[in-house]
Amino acid sequence: MRIVCISDTHLQHGFAIPGGDVLIHAGDGTSCGSWKEVAQWFSWFALQPHRHKVVIAGNHDFLFEREPELVAGLLPPGVVYLQDSGVVIEEIKIWGSPWQPWFCDLAFNLPRGQRLAEKWAQIPDDTQMLITHGPPYGILDKLPGATGEHVGCEALLERVQALPTLKLHIYGHIHCSHGVVHRNGVQFVNASICDEAYKAVQAPIMVDF
Repeated sequence: MRIVCISDTHLQHGFAIPGGDVLIHAGDGTSCGSWKEVAQWFSWFALQPHRHKVVIAGNHDFLFEREPELVAGLLPPGVVYLQDSGVVIEEIKIWGSPWQPWFCDLAFNLPRGQRLAEKWAQIPDDTQMLITHGPPYGILDKLPGATGEHVGCEALLERVQALPTLKLHIYGHIHCSHGVVHRNGVQFVNASICDEAYKAVQAPIMVDF
């Protein structure tokens, strides 16, 4: 099954999406998360031809956190939204969660440590594909510049390392760390489409699961 991974599109929709079986969007489809922006994002996403489409929210997508009932009304047929929840697609067990360490007082922020660990503890042990908005610590999570600081979540890394059946972890959030890394049998994908200037210049990433 071919998985097409995208994230952090921020309403920049002028890029080509390759064909595949499942299209995953790992959050930040909007700029400021208004009702109008979410409707625009969902309309574009629903038009994609992939047989299955799965989305989570990101730190820019305020409406998902503040008014989830409005989001439920906007969700198009054929699109699955995950928020600390899972879905099984063609026998693959998928879990999605939008949280990340506190960042600029944006959406789905939690302090590092116990509160984030409690969110990650909800991930079932038999998860095969994980979608989060933010990265685990030390894996495609470096900020730009000379320091190259790692800003991923330590608690998420600990949980990911403990998942016995995990094969694929898709995320975004840190635009400049777009790419793919393989570690200990798990494929990590930072699928950010926008670069640091919020231009959609980074390509979707395809994974054959």
